[in-house]
Amino acid sequence: MRAEQTVSEMVVEVLARQAEALSEGTGRSFGDAFEEVLDTPAGRLLGELADGPQRHDRAAYWQASLTTAREAERPVALPRVGASTDNRTDDRRRTEGRGTEKRLLLVEDNEAFREAFARMLELELAPDVEVAFAQADSLAEAHALLEEEYALDAALIDVGLPDGDGLELVRELEEDGGGIESLPTLVITANPERSVAVRALEAGARGVLSKVVSSRETAEAVRMLIGAERPTG
Repeated sequence: MRAEQTVSEMVVEVLARQAEALSEGTGRSFGDAFEEVLDTPAGRLLGELADGPQRHDRAAYWQASLTTAREAERPVALPRVGASTDNRTDDRRRTEGRGTEKRLLLVEDNEAFREAFARMLELELAPDVEVAFAQADSLAEAHALLEEEYALDAALIDVGLPDGDGLELVRELEEDGGGIESLPTLVITANPERSVAVRALEAGARGVLSKVVSSRETAEAVRMLIGAERPTG
């Protein structure tokens, strides 16, 4: 990434690199590969970012600002979820000064989509709601994070994960079972079949979000999940 590169230029460069790798791996033309990359969920989200309000900002400054804000808002020490209920209550009281910050668990095995999804939500929800993400690419990593992370407000979970069904994690979080603290969950999926939505709701998910909807619709669904209403007036 060049020092003076804008956000939109950075996005185009990222997409071009992905298309180049796809072209080299499949023997297809760069143009066809670029079109395919753009048609993925991550490509669509990055495309929205390239056309968004930050498109003319310096990319290095924008990325540094996101990183700095996330680190500044991260608690210094995170006690294990396995602590007693009384300890968790005391710890929550110590973090009441966080204001509108919300910490979300994002479980998604596609790294490109996961990163784009997180950045889009950060931008779409700002400035009235600040979000920070604990990211996992599998059920195992999600469980490890749940044992280490503290004060999570909600979870966004993909269905198809490399080591199992994401809906099993939804069920665990919604039922507050197996030593895992309960969290409201939203299922994110690229599968349009109604059966997936039915299974997700039966598992206890508060809603099902398609990966192909706009960033604005995604942000509104997350607002409802975490109880953060959009300011009026």
